[in-house]
Amino acid sequence: MPQPIDHKLASGESRLSRQLTAEVIVTNHVSLRTLGVDVAKHELVIYCWEHGDYQRLNNDSGSISGWLDRLHGPQRLAVESTSDYHLEIVEQAIARGHRVYLINPRQLAHYRDSVNLRHKSDPDDAWLLARFLDREAADLRPISLPDRKARTLWALLKRRALVVETRKQLRQSLEGLKLPHQALMTQFRCLLARIDRRIRELIQALGWQSHYASCRSIPGIGPVNAAALTCAFHRGHFDRSDAFIAYLGLDIRRRESGRYKGKSKLTKRGEPELRRLLYCAAQPARCHARFDRYYLAQLDKGLPKTAAKVILARKLARVAFALMTRQTSFQENHQHC
Repeated sequence: MPQPIDHKLASGESRLSRQLTAEVIVTNHVSLRTLGVDVAKHELVIYCWEHGDYQRLNNDSGSISGWLDRLHGPQRLAVESTSDYHLEIVEQAIARGHRVYLINPRQLAHYRDSVNLRHKSDPDDAWLLARFLDREAADLRPISLPDRKARTLWALLKRRALVVETRKQLRQSLEGLKLPHQALMTQFRCLLARIDRRIRELIQALGWQSHYASCRSIPGIGPVNAAALTCAFHRGHFDRSDAFIAYLGLDIRRRESGRYKGKSKLTKRGEPELRRLLYCAAQPARCHARFDRYYLAQLDKGLPKTAAKVILARKLARVAFALMTRQTSFQENHQHC
């Protein structure tokens, strides 16, 4: 078992003093230990914030199950989202009643810089995850694992994006070399058709047809766009449309200080494929007079066409959220969206 790594804080403050001052959360008289879990394909590195010790664990079902069985009482785990390698420990921990917090890798990278942690290794990351959860737990929300069909649907949407991007790159490359590629493009079309058919089957199996139909009623929103919006809508509990827009990464990040006013940019925190699909839907959405007027109004403000399309895409997402929340169609309620 590896020893704790010394001198992690640039301030020179020892880890021991940090641990001694760490608060222990008590719920129903049961102490919740804070565990940071760094995830790799074959191995997990786990750091306990209260005890200051590390464990290494094989990233397989049997090893994870045995380790969780040895834990006494409920725990809270900070796990970095790493491809699909984190799913096994997340599923088993939630099934046993532990609180699991899924940490965005980009957020963790910024946090590493903020505490001036110069080193990066698996034990370092496990320690950082535990510290992050210990200090920021009040502003974090434990995840609830979605239905397996819902996870499959989300994975299919992401794999579909990969297929589309690969097809685009191959077409450009082969056309540049003037090589025949029609047969290959036909195979891509067949593959995408199978993926789209499976996506529709999952939407029906999950009972999300009403939300899917609400999205499909919006001008410019096609079957894939509607499936993506429906899936995103069911991935969390959004109190209002602003939260949904933030989840999609279409909210605005401002940089202002004194007289300085930087450029406003998208946060791009969410899944890139969702933003791409909404951006692609912006052009056909202009067939509806209301959306066309909204788009032209952005151009009248002096914005470039790309920015105007992004704003229209955000508008489409807000309309979709309103319709799914009310479970109505655009034709019935577009004047109120």
